[in-house]
Amino acid sequence: MKLKITDEAQAKLKPYFEDSNAVVLLDFDDGVGYRPEEAISCTLNQEFRLLIVRKDSDYHEYNAKLSTVLGDFYYKDYSKSFMDEEMTIAVNSYQQLTLKGKYRGQLTPALNVLDLRNEK
Repeated sequence: MKLKITDEAQAKLKPYFEDSNAVVLLDFDDGVGYRPEEAISCTLNQEFRLLIVRKDSDYHEYNAKLSTVLGDFYYKDYSKSFMDEEMTIAVNSYQQLTLKGKYRGQLTPALNVLDLRNEK
């Protein structure tokens, strides 16, 4: 599986990867994983999001990784079935990050970034 990041998206994500104490999680928002106590939406929509956490956080559910030009994105191995073999993080016309698949099309039209590094 491959994850490409456009130059424009790299500029938005680079600061997170420059922090040596940060880990980037490509989270399939299904109520399992980092901060499961948070309510999830009752929807049939698939949604991915990026969670930025500290290295000393408990993110053990994210047991697989995608290596990219910026660094590693960790994800829950079973969420691979909702991904595409070739994905791209890009920036849309509204300056939002998006996640697209080569074969499945739009995976998440607005790939939200939640910076949780300051939470305990």
